[in-house]
Amino acid sequence: MNKKDDLHRFNLSEMEKWMENFFLDPLTSYMDQLTFRIDLYDTENEIIVEALLTGCVPKDVTVSLKENKVIIKAVKKELPLGKNGQPCMRKVELPFKVINKRVRAAFSNGILEIFIAKNEPGSGCDRNIMIP
Repeated sequence: MNKKDDLHRFNLSEMEKWMENFFLDPLTSYMDQLTFRIDLYDTENEIIVEALLTGCVPKDVTVSLKENKVIIKAVKKELPLGKNGQPCMRKVELPFKVINKRVRAAFSNGILEIFIAKNEPGSGCDRNIMIP
């Protein structure tokens, strides 16, 4: 298989297995309570990573892509365990190289949505995603 085929190929069964493991992992639930909640959605054209960031504004949030990871960093005003105003971070490791995909983000009403295109190529390098 050549490199161009790898950019456009999306293995649905591998993604379904990965999503099942992600949601059954007890660490996922623990991190949802400790920092902020993450949800994943699979549509026909995109994988959507949704983060519940109540108390944040776009300038308090950064989204980075590194190989197969989406890294979300946020400074939340209201955190459990008295860690208010402290930066918190979640990494979502996907079963494909996210840097090879077109990625965009949107933030509204305390919800960050990261849209990862299944069949549109990205730059192929680690990068930050702008949040409008």
